[in-house]
Amino acid sequence: MNLFPMFLKLEGRRCLVVGGGQVGTQKIAGLLEAGALVTVVDPSPAVVVREFLGDRVTWHARTYLPSDLDGVYVVIAATSDPEVNQQIYDEAQRRGVLANVVDVPPLCDFYYPAVVRRGSLVVAVSSQGESPHLAQRVRDEISQLLPEELDEAVQCIGDERRRILREHAPGPERLQLLRDLVYPSGVRA
Repeated sequence: MNLFPMFLKLEGRRCLVVGGGQVGTQKIAGLLEAGALVTVVDPSPAVVVREFLGDRVTWHARTYLPSDLDGVYVVIAATSDPEVNQQIYDEAQRRGVLANVVDVPPLCDFYYPAVVRRGSLVVAVSSQGESPHLAQRVRDEISQLLPEELDEAVQCIGDERRRILREHAPGPERLQLLRDLVYPSGVRA
């Protein structure tokens, strides 16, 4: 299987998490970090989930209904019931909603990568669902290579990139200026 790596803009988009246990809680936190509007469906979620409730998180204290997918962009099925998870996945497929059934790779349109963040620089590692622990180990190795203060450099490069794009017409000269931002003096790895 070959997956297409990409980053999704979830800011202001409706996302559904069915299951408010430990795994569901982790998924909620990640969606909120991306700016999503999160709906949680669980009859009795973990106490931590209740702490998320507010402007961007709503909770329905009941079991999943197919109508929960109305207007949803992404759904995470994190229940302990394989039958419910299958129902969520099947309905999401019918509606064209991106779905992830936790720990069931065949029922996932996407996988959560292991992520290293240094401000605006984000490195994601995936094993395409084969070995999440291996992806986490590779992420940890990469994390040790990237200094914590890298975000400041990324911001400076971003500012300079925007200036070059504004002041120079498309073409070889502009391309070289952009390359020089990260490969000074023409040095390339």
